[in-house]
Amino acid sequence: MKKIIALAMVATMVFAIAACGDAAAETSAVETSAVETVVETVVETVAETEAVVETEAVAETEAAAETEAAESEVAESEVAETEAEA
Repeated sequence: MKKIIALAMVATMVFAIAACGDAAAETSAVETSAVETVVETVVETVAETEAVVETEAVAETEAAAETEAAESEVAESEVAETEAEA
């Protein structure tokens, strides 16, 4: 009698574990899909941020070059005025 009860309990536990295992696999697939979606979103955001940073860096470089060119013109005109006065 004890062997039959033990066997019934083992069978019940096996079925319970098997039932939980299937649900975990389905949940895992859903979680994996959600994680992949989040990762894709993060990668896209990082790419957009890098593009903005590169654009700003180019704009700053161009602005610095324009400022330097303007300062050179001012310096050259001052030299020319000084030479003209002399």
